[in-house]
Amino acid sequence: MLKTLTIENYKSIHNATIELSRINIFIGDNGCGKTNILETLAMASASKALVLDVEGLINRGVRIAKPNLTFSSFTGIRQQNKIIINLELQGNNEAKFEIPSILYCDDDNNIYAVWKDESRLYLIDKTEIRLNVNNEEQTKKEPWLVNDVKQLTEYLIFNLNTEALKGFISNSKRIPLGINGEGLDVLLSEFTEQEWKQLQKYNYLISWLEETFTDKKDSLKFKGYKLGRSNSILYFKDKFMQKKNNVFSAENANDGIVHVLFYLALFISHKTPSLFAIDNIETYLNPRICRTLLKELIQLAKENHKQALITTHNPSVLDGLNLHDDEQKLFVVSRNDDGKTQTKPIRLKPKSDEKLKLSEMWMRGYLGGLPTNF
Repeated sequence: MLKTLTIENYKSIHNATIELSRINIFIGDNGCGKTNILETLAMASASKALVLDVEGLINRGVRIAKPNLTFSSFTGIRQQNKIIINLELQGNNEAKFEIPSILYCDDDNNIYAVWKDESRLYLIDKTEIRLNVNNEEQTKKEPWLVNDVKQLTEYLIFNLNTEALKGFISNSKRIPLGINGEGLDVLLSEFTEQEWKQLQKYNYLISWLEETFTDKKDSLKFKGYKLGRSNSILYFKDKFMQKKNNVFSAENANDGIVHVLFYLALFISHKTPSLFAIDNIETYLNPRICRTLLKELIQLAKENHKQALITTHNPSVLDGLNLHDDEQKLFVVSRNDDGKTQTKPIRLKPKSDEKLKLSEMWMRGYLGGLPTNF
């Protein structure tokens, strides 16, 4: 599991060290640097997979800019032309290993430039790690370490788009799930019987939902259940409608259900990445669903060995956290007076005379993470 993330010279992040857990929630003002934190992991992921070109970064969810706009740029400080990302991995037996990335470009003014990594540590055929120590090539084959680096190479940032979830567009090339939600129906169609049973346990999150199913032959399209603008083979049954007339396609479904299904599938399936990020998890979701969904996802993460970094602007998401559990962490992200991104972990609820929810503490300004300029 990834335990520590250290970042230097990436966009608004001048220097930051973050001690991570299994589920990590990041809150803060717009533009404070939450997504920048997620992107540094994507940069390290692309490096260890040897795909530091524009396509490799876009497919992991990185927002592409010219290198001289990707390096930190602060008034009064000379700009450096290298990004340093250091990851500390820890195995079940407490063994630790550091994964460095020292990234640079030959042309800092070229938005299409291919990044390079001085550290020369990367994954080989998913069976060993090759690294350079004192100009000598070495290999590491410890199973836990190779597995953790493999998980790092599969990391990506999910930022969902309803059009992609419903099969209207398909821009991402990643499988089984694209960064915008592509491939949800195909992944569900390949669920095992056990995975379907696990998924159905969460039908209660959607009040009208009787059943979710996939039409692998897409035969319902020819019976008038959808116009065919969508490629999705995902269908739903509404328990309040007449049994003979209660089936409708993802094309006609409300936006919230496909978002909920995506997150559940992501955390249930063993085909999805074990390490990933979700940007703005609350999009299209009712506040109460946000709270309960996060509680369920945390439990699924523990059961299925997932680790996630999640950003949100919805206070209700925080009420799904239990900060007395060491596997759940909340971070407040902000920019200091010089504009540098900083992170502050909130481990326990701050002392208060009132018994307040985390959402209330956030909105009252007790946690930080709110605009202070008005």
